[in-house]
Amino acid sequence: MNKAEAINNAVMSTKAREGMELGIIKVARSMLEDGLPLETISKYSKLSIEKLEELKREQE
Repeated sequence: MNKAEAINNAVMSTKAREGMELGIIKVARSMLEDGLPLETISKYSKLSIEKLEELKREQE
């Protein structure tokens, strides 16, 4: 693998990771809307309680 391919792979990996994170946040927001406890959402999303509280404040 040459340097350009390595950089391209790193960029694609970062974009994939960012996409996954956005998907997790979208699901967590839906769970918040449905009134699920923060601890439950955190358990399944692996997001911190602090992050979930931030998302909840954004929805209000």
